[in-house]
Amino acid sequence: MSPLPGYKVIPPRWAEHHRPVANSTMGAPCVIKRISDGPPPFPLPEDWSNDETIHSTLCRVQELKNEGGGTPGEQPTTERRYLVPLPLTNTEGVALPELRAGEQGDVIHTIGRQLRIVQIMFGSLEWERDVICVDNQTQQNPD
Repeated sequence: MSPLPGYKVIPPRWAEHHRPVANSTMGAPCVIKRISDGPPPFPLPEDWSNDETIHSTLCRVQELKNEGGGTPGEQPTTERRYLVPLPLTNTEGVALPELRAGEQGDVIHTIGRQLRIVQIMFGSLEWERDVICVDNQTQQNPD
């Protein structure tokens, strides 16, 4: 309850009003891709790809606690987790689509990495969509 009669602590459209502030902090270009379901076509065309671009925008990328490594299947691994805030609409005004998380989650291509979305965070007064991503560095190291 506001101490002033007739005023609300959080006025209508408060989050929408402040979204441009959050969006102005995003400077890393990112492309969100989705791995298509089902088997590849046969015969396989030369230009065939099993992923589809579902959204292009800018984002921020922040490394979270270092999860260290492990040896699943006797292969040493290094995995990093990242917080990736995404604007709810891109610079062309296109809304962020519904994202998929988990083992078959969408993949964000940014800062030279492929970050798989493992968690999508929601809230009631959002300026941006926060997702937690995993970067399996063992599988992405260049030759």
